Amino acid sequence: MVETREEIFNKISKSLAITKYDIEHRQSINDYGLNIHSENFFRDILNFIYGYELINSNKEKQNTPFIDLVDKKRKLFFQITTTRTKEKIENTLKVFNDGNYKDYEVKILYLLEKSKPNQETIKELNSKYNIDLLYCLYDSSDLIREINDLETTKLKDLYNKYFNSLENKYSELAVLDLVIKHLIQKKIRIAYGNDDFGTIESNEKLKLNQINQRISSQINSGLDYRVLIDKLEEDNTITDLKALIVEDKYKSILERKLLTKVKKEEILNKNISELHILSKLHNLDFNEIINELYENIKSEVEIDDFNSLNVIWIIISFFFEICDIGIKE
Repeated sequence: MVETREEIFNKISKSLAITKYDIEHRQSINDYGLNIHSENFFRDILNFIYGYELINSNKEKQNTPFIDLVDKKRKLFFQITTTRTKEKIENTLKVFNDGNYKDYEVKILYLLEKSKPNQETIKELNSKYNIDLLYCLYDSSDLIREINDLETTKLKDLYNKYFNSLENKYSELAVLDLVIKHLIQKKIRIAYGNDDFGTIESNEKLKLNQINQRISSQINSGLDYRVLIDKLEEDNTITDLKALIVEDKYKSILERKLLTKVKKEEILNKNISELHILSKLHNLDFNEIINELYENIKSEVEIDDFNSLNVIWIIISFFFEICDIGIKE
């Protein structure tokens, strides 16, 4: 099957995103092996996109402890890092203190999100090193824009050379796990020792909540993969996920919808079950609620589907089935 330009670009974009989530998770458990591999991977990507001739600086025995890649022909240095501190930026820029490199250009590629220095830091470093600091800072969002500007033949070559293999590297479970860990990384854990999981069948619940055909289809498809979430038992993953999806996002949507029907005092300090009772009493539209929840989650991840695996609907379907989302009686 001949893939369109848009399909190829989307595959590249999602592969970059899942790689970023993988680095993010590994770093959280002090595993930096992928960071080292990423230096070579992004070296090749940068060379392909921009026509650079970057090589590892240690291969050239450059006396540049804070520089990873060098293109001597173009007088260009690249630092590949996940560290976003001012100190890291300054250490990288110290290469300019060596007279041999005063005519070089330095760029910093962040494997996660790039640093966002304040105006004071920008002015200080711009003046000290005679640079445009913001121009020096890159991350995957900048690469994606450059990749999108490639002509179609080159875009296909990029995918075939560097991204095709990534799609097979990550299993469905691995993708789901990484997206969930990305979502909940900074959320507070909440104990749910007395969950009421309910007993209602999914099809019956779809009817009870008057879910339309489009959303029903997405939920049923997501339920085909819910066993993947059952496997994510380590590190309180499901507990953290529920804290984010149900107690934070879903509850906020319920409360906002109910405020169009009742006074604020009537929903104050109400738990999810109590909000569901009010929702049924006031005939809230759960198609709107679930669709808004989907869009809310989607806004926080760069991957909504990967190799036909629709991550967000799997998450919603899981909590719908165990009666955390939607009324059950």
